[in-house]
Amino acid sequence: MPLWHHSVRHSRVLLLEAPLGNNLTLLDLVPSKLRMDDLVFETAFDDPRLAAVLAGLTEAERAVVMAWAHPAIATWTEAARFAGAAEPEALGERVRRKLKRLGTRYTERAAAARKTGANR
Repeated sequence: MPLWHHSVRHSRVLLLEAPLGNNLTLLDLVPSKLRMDDLVFETAFDDPRLAAVLAGLTEAERAVVMAWAHPAIATWTEAARFAGAAEPEALGERVRRKLKRLGTRYTERAAAARKTGANR
């Protein structure tokens, strides 16, 4: 049985994504100390693989990625909401797919470059 079908002390357990009306969820009501200033941005990364993938993102998409990397953010939807997206579910999913696509492309190109270098 899923956790959100249980009750605690005769009260139902709800997901933070539970809709409350007026485009609000429970998560919107939870006080948070997390700020955009708390996030680590790509300037802090020395890994060229990460830099290459992040270079393929827009500024708004990078904000979602950096929010998702924070331990207090559990889903891509939460990350997009935190980054200020008007449609967080759609943007979060789009960023997730784009990162996967960019990572795969980088891996394939790096493998091809190694193979070409080995054949010389």
